[in-house]
This record gives sequence, C-alpha cells and structure tokens, in this order.
Amino acid sequence: MILTSADEGGRALTPLQLLEARAAALPTDPGVYLFKNARGKVLYVGKARNLRARVRQYLSGQDERLMVPYLVAAARDIGAVVVRTDKEALILENSLIKEHRPRYNVKLVDDASFLHLRIDRREPWPRYQLVRHIQDTEARHFGPFTSASRARATLDFLNRRFPLRTCTDRELQGRQRPCLLHQMGRCIAPCVQLCTPEEYADVVDQSVLFLEGRNDELQRRLAERMEAAAEDLKFEEAARLRDLLRAIQATVERQTVMDRKLGDRDAWGIVAEGARGAVALVPVRQGMMQEAVTWTFDAAPDALAETLSSLINTWYDGRAELPPEILLSEQPSDHEALAEVLADRRGARLQLRVPQRGDKVGLVEIAVENARTAVRRAEAGRDDREQALAELQRLCRLQRPPRRIECFDNSNIQGSDPVAAMAVFVDGQAARGEYRRYRVKTVVGADDYASMAEILGRRLRRGLAEGSLPDLIVVDGGKGQLNAARAIFDEVGLAEQLQQAAGVAGDRPVVGLVGLVKPRTEQAQGDREALDKIVLPGIKNVLRPPASSRGLRLLQALRDETHDTAIRYHRKVRSRRTLTSVLDGLPGVGATRRKALLVHFGTVAAVRSATVDALAEVPGFGPRLAEQVHGALVAEWASDAPEGAEDDPGEG
Repeated sequence: MILTSADEGGRALTPLQLLEARAAALPTDPGVYLFKNARGKVLYVGKARNLRARVRQYLSGQDERLMVPYLVAAARDIGAVVVRTDKEALILENSLIKEHRPRYNVKLVDDASFLHLRIDRREPWPRYQLVRHIQDTEARHFGPFTSASRARATLDFLNRRFPLRTCTDRELQGRQRPCLLHQMGRCIAPCVQLCTPEEYADVVDQSVLFLEGRNDELQRRLAERMEAAAEDLKFEEAARLRDLLRAIQATVERQTVMDRKLGDRDAWGIVAEGARGAVALVPVRQGMMQEAVTWTFDAAPDALAETLSSLINTWYDGRAELPPEILLSEQPSDHEALAEVLADRRGARLQLRVPQRGDKVGLVEIAVENARTAVRRAEAGRDDREQALAELQRLCRLQRPPRRIECFDNSNIQGSDPVAAMAVFVDGQAARGEYRRYRVKTVVGADDYASMAEILGRRLRRGLAEGSLPDLIVVDGGKGQLNAARAIFDEVGLAEQLQQAAGVAGDRPVVGLVGLVKPRTEQAQGDREALDKIVLPGIKNVLRPPASSRGLRLLQALRDETHDTAIRYHRKVRSRRTLTSVLDGLPGVGATRRKALLVHFGTVAAVRSATVDALAEVPGFGPRLAEQVHGALVAEWASDAPEGAEDDPGEG
C-alpha cells in the first residue's frame, strides 16, 4: 500500500489519519514497530505479537502512558519488521534501541553508561581502569557504579591498598627507575622487575577477591601471608598486609549482608503511582547486597510487563554481568522468550522467577521499595521544574510555559577558531541529544554580536523551514547580544512577536527571547552577592529575580551548560588546528605519516615531547627520519613558546 497525503476524493489527510492508514496496512504477525518523525528519525521502538493491533492502541488512545500523545503528535510514519518468534522480536527490539536511541523509549542512562572497573588478566602487568562501555568481553569488569564518585573512591581504595601499577603502557615501557608510588609502598614496580610475575598476579588475585565480595577467603589469605612475612623477618611487608587486613575488615563491617545462601542474583522491582512508574535493580553478589539502580518512566498499568521486559533485555546486553537467577516483582511480557535470550547470552542456565515465599521475597520487596522511593523523588523534581517553567512564563511574558528552551553562546580566543553552541532544556531538563555545535563561518575577528547574529539566524531559518521552533530562546549576554538577536528576529519575520512581548499589542509571542547577563558591574563595585539579571526585548529595566527564584536557577543551569559546551568545542577545534599546523611543517612527513603520528601519540604535547626512539617506533618512521622530525619539533617549540603555553592540560 502506498500512502499519500490525500484520500481518494483529493482531500488532505491529517497526520493522524496518515498514521491510521499506515497502521491499517500493518500485518497481524509478531514483530517490531518503529514510530518515525518527518525526517525519518526513529522516535520509539516496541515489540508486539500482533503489530496492527498494538499500533492501533497508540492511535486510539488506549495506551494511557503520558508520553503517547506526544509520540503520536510527533510521528509521521510507522515502520515494522515481521519476525517468526517472540525471541527474535526481543533480540531485534534490543538491537534497534541500541542503534537508534529513540527519544520516547525508557533510557537506562541519560546519554551515558555507568562506570565499570576493568582489568585484563591477559596483560603481562594488569591494571585497573574506569570505563563506561564494556567493549572487550574477555576482560573482567566490575560494576556498574551508579555514582561516579563511588566508582572513583573504589578505584582509589584499590590503588592505595593493592600495590598494582597505575601508569600507562607507554610509561611502563619507558621507565628506567621506580616512580614515587613505589617509594610510598603503593606499587611493587613491575616496570623495573622488582617483582616477579607470580608476585604481581597474587596481588591481582587479592584485589579481585575483594571486588567479588569474597572477603572471608581474602582475609584468610592475607592473614597467612602476614604471618609468613613476619616469620621471614619481612616486617615492612607484614605491616603492609596487617594494614590491608584492617582496611578490608573495616569495609566489610559497613556492608549489608543479606544471606550467604542467596549467592549471586539480581532482584527487579517495578511500581506505578499515578502517571509515573519506576524500576529498581538490586544486585546481590556472594550474598551481599550492592547499590540499587533505578529508572523512572511514564507509566500505564497495562504496560508494566512490557516495560520491565524491555529494560531487562537492554540492561543485560553487554552492560552487566548475568547472574544465574533473576528475581522479579511481576512476570514480564514474553518471559519464556526473554529467559531463553538471557540464557544464550550467559552461555549457561538462567532462571527468571517471581518468588512467592522465603528470603527471596524480602529481596524483591527491597527492590520494590527502592522503585517506590524513586517515583516519589521524581515527582518532587517534576513539581519543582513545573513551578520553574510557570515562573519563566510569567517573567518572560510567554503565552505558555516554555517546554523547550534553547540557549546560545560563543567561544573564541582573540577571534581565533570562533565557534558557538546551543544547549536545550525540554520540560526543565537537559536534552543533551538535542545540543548543537556551530562553526562561525561569516565573521572575521572577535565580534560576539555578529557571531550571535549568524548562529541564531541559521537556527531560526532552519526552524521556520522545518516547523520546529522553541518556546524560548536565551542568549548569554546583555542588551548588546539581545539587540543582535532582535535584528535576526526582524530579518526572519518574527519581530512582531517580540513587540507583542513588550506589550505593544496583540497576544504574547509563540517564540520568546531573553538575555541572561552576569552582574559584573555590581561585583566590581563590591556587591559580591549580586545575582544574574534577565533582559527582555523592548523593556528598559532589567529583571532581578531573587536568589530563591526557580526560574532564574533554571536559566542559570541552561546558561552554564551552553557555556561549557561551547568551551569544550572551542578547545577541540583549536587542538585540531594546532596539531595540524605542527605536523604540516615537519620534514619528510606527508599525509600518511601525519596520520600515523596522530594515531600513535594522540595529542600535540605527546608529539612535541616524544624522544627520537619513540618517534622511530611510529609506523613509516626510521631512526634517520625520527632524528629530523625531532630536531624540527625542538626548533618549532623554541620559536613558538607563547602559543605552546596556551595548551590547556585540561583539554579533551
């Protein structure tokens, strides 16, 4: 069936009618369906045993989740892939969610993965690293850590108590003598062979036992080694093992032990309170309960089983270790197919169970209570954001609360590498997938007003063409930046709205415009408690909301996000230009060798500080060329010290 925008009588069809016609053409087979917008971007991915019936539930309003009306309003097409079994649907749904990251699917993490501790026992001298993505399934990963601070605290504990190396492979290979960490007793110096591979492997084993929660075995082994070291008169080693043993014991005392018989398993709890729901995961390892992980979502009572199935399917796809048993507060949809998929991934038997009695019921109840707490916390945060948006509507004289707010900022150093950034808040929360970065193309020199005019003009023209304008635009700056923005509004035909915002005539604007300016003048005069000011177009006096203003705090958070994004992008652009300019002038280095240098060293500082021997190791280089390149780099560094001093160690 070929869909058009008109029916047989030539009358134009509404987007909803087009979607209904598309749904009527879907098969009744099992499969995966995809809602797409006008540009073909996937908005939502779901699975169904009857594709046509499931999609019609969205269009008829039978699905009561809050996000469904927004999804249907944004959708312009519905795609479908037919499969043979529920298992195939689960696998396909998971792969499509990972590929497209749809906006309306429940996200496990906000645009980032949880931190894991990684160690690869295949390396000669393994070391612990923090990673966000599990890419090498042969290496050992511990986690996930929902708190970055807790992950780094755990890594710091490992580095202090288990004397493994922390240096990079390059540092390890190039070191001629032990570093300061060895003198502090925090590394047994494999770099200069002050330990044997067996001794190093034993320390690795101890650290793994600690992370696995096998503390009884670890304490027994440490006590035996401490006594052996004391008998051999190795008192410093015995004292180190004694301190490590005490630290392990103190850590164990703070941990919550459920029951050693519980072994390794995960407990999932799902709840719905009104229009909001939450899922909580409580991992148990060696009978020890670990930190809970929670997610919130738009809820509908008849969709909880489907939501739980999708979350479990996505969570255990390379992100987390699969235990032999998963406990659930209720049966997920397609539970038999889901159990089969998870067992295939684990490579061993796996059970999905809804416990009815015993200690496992208590564990599930803990997960449910964590989920219930997450719902209440999310509701409190949503109320705060709604109040902030209502306050902004009043302050900025808008016709409705600004559901989508965009903020713009420029970044350059004395006119070099000018860039700009746009940050986006949707319903009072950062929508990082909507952020945009811009290269300034038409402005020469450090002209913030012209740069703002160019970037804002590009955004507004695109928005008018696509019908995707925000409710409020915020510029980082005072009346100068605001006037530049007003000129662009006039140029694209939106100036009348700003006049209405100033109270000249008519209704309030569809697109609002404000400036947010820092109180530099007041602070220079000694007023350290001065707050940011809001500047409105066509209004002489600035607004000075109090420090308790939720609307002001929301604008400040948006402005800071925009500023940070612009700064990071400027550093990236400047670093690329600097790296290219340094490598372009090297003798005997063409495009291929320039790429090899970039791949091997990665940064300007690393290339400049490289020794002749290190340069000779780069593919395509030899001792003679390395000598020439090193001499050129030394000469370039000496003649360009001020520019080199600009390189920020914090870049990247």
